[in-house]
Amino acid sequence: MPPLFQNLLDKILSKKHQCESIVFKHDSIYVVPSKGGFGFLSIALLNFILGINYQNNLILAVSYIMVILLVVSLIYGYLNFKGLGLRLIHAQADHAGGKTDAVFELITDKNRFDISIHHIKTGAITICDFLSQTSITNSNLKLPRGVHLIGKFKVFSHYPFGLVRVWSYLISQQKIYVYPAPLNANTDMSSIETNNGAKQNLLVADSNDEFKELTNYQKGMSLHQVSWRHYAKNQEMLVKNYVGEQRASVGFDFNLLTGTVEERLSKLCFLVLQATENHQPFAMKLPNRVLDSGSGRQHCQVSLEILSEY
Repeated sequence: MPPLFQNLLDKILSKKHQCESIVFKHDSIYVVPSKGGFGFLSIALLNFILGINYQNNLILAVSYIMVILLVVSLIYGYLNFKGLGLRLIHAQADHAGGKTDAVFELITDKNRFDISIHHIKTGAITICDFLSQTSITNSNLKLPRGVHLIGKFKVFSHYPFGLVRVWSYLISQQKIYVYPAPLNANTDMSSIETNNGAKQNLLVADSNDEFKELTNYQKGMSLHQVSWRHYAKNQEMLVKNYVGEQRASVGFDFNLLTGTVEERLSKLCFLVLQATENHQPFAMKLPNRVLDSGSGRQHCQVSLEILSEY
């Protein structure tokens, strides 16, 4: 397709289909015979010509029946699609090679058949052979590391008989983060330089630290600190706290790591995940940005998003 025509078509589709939720109606559904349907129509036309030439009513009747079958397929294909609702719930971020999914809700109040969702950019196809009620489905998007605009989905069906092609679009403006795949940095995690030049232990408190108290387990805490003896006895998740040196904030510097850009980002990702797992405050420095020291899941997510954006 010529670029000028393609750009014009994209602008028209964007005005009509750019949304996060859509109900397919007559003004947003497109119906034509499929390749098989055009072949079927060609055979019907050939039968019609043979019937006229040989004045054979049986061959003429077959050609009429074939045309009627194609018209009925167009009508049923349209009715199967009409009224179907599609909503993009959210885009699930993950590491490169992981489950970076677009999560959809298919909304229906009747039985529908052969509904497929095709992501134009990645070619990912999700097929729903039969829908009888509103359901949730995932489309796994194989995307490289980075921040991506989800973009255009084509929703289509070849019901019934494969003679027709019914389709529409949903064009999303949501962004999806694909984090670097973690790569072991081969760094001695017990000897990383802190922001004040000291050496800092990133591991959990060792057996030489003085025990302080037991506290209730909170989501995100390291399982290494759980007192499993108390859990086995009372079925209660308690965490051991020790008296020791307060941890200083460590710094992860892109320029101090070796490898290609992607390898360095993957190593930083590994260090960020390790520090978060061990509840270690950390700062991070990239050539274009510096992240202040912090800790916790929120700080980890911000760090991973920065790595994705680089």
